[in-house]
Amino acid sequence: MGPTRTQPSHRKHSQPGGSRQHHTKRNQNGTDSALPGVQKIKSSLRQAQRLLAKDNLAADVRVETERRVKSLEGDLAKAERSRKERTFATKYHKVKFFERQKVTRKITQTKKQLEDLGSGKSDKKKRKALAKQLVELRVDLNYILHYPRLKKYVSLFPPEVREGEGEASPSQSVDTSSTDAQRQEVREWIRGRMEKGELPENPEEAGRGSSSNDGEDVWEEKDPKDEKTEEVGEAEDEDAFFGEDDDR
Repeated sequence: MGPTRTQPSHRKHSQPGGSRQHHTKRNQNGTDSALPGVQKIKSSLRQAQRLLAKDNLAADVRVETERRVKSLEGDLAKAERSRKERTFATKYHKVKFFERQKVTRKITQTKKQLEDLGSGKSDKKKRKALAKQLVELRVDLNYILHYPRLKKYVSLFPPEVREGEGEASPSQSVDTSSTDAQRQEVREWIRGRMEKGELPENPEEAGRGSSSNDGEDVWEEKDPKDEKTEEVGEAEDEDAFFGEDDDR
């Protein structure tokens, strides 16, 4: 009797539980990117709140629903925060790109001027002035890179400078007192973080993302009335020095 042939067995490799495992994606900040949208969370929150309004609700159901409401409120705050961050990132991308390029060029020019100076008395005075200017330019670059992401961006340059009609230093820009006060407040906050070592002293060398704790986590608005809650899609007033300009 000849050898008996055996048919190859086809085994299905199934995962535990008989279903595929879904891995929650995480964004660059390490938070869940699969968080439901704002409207969906609001809808779930309203349903839970309506359930709590019932008088004949069982005690265990009430406790569980109260926990769900608290969880949904936290999810809603995160979702609204993320939506506002995305809105501002898109809105201010162009002006930040222009300003970053301009300030980086000024830093390169100032460093070159420092290298070319001699050791004479007049050169020492120039060196001191240029060194001070370099510090301010580095504050400006950190201002652009680490501006609070939940705050309306206040441009360093007025529109005429961004359009190439002038070469005024960011620190010397003349504008309205309100906008100037907001800009100066953030610049001083950035300077303080640099002095504490929370932001790089040489941001042109450190690059973007060098800080582990970005602006939106530590910035505190001194006057909450200055910042109005904004809904995505609503018309927003343009900042004093935020205009439509081309990337240069």
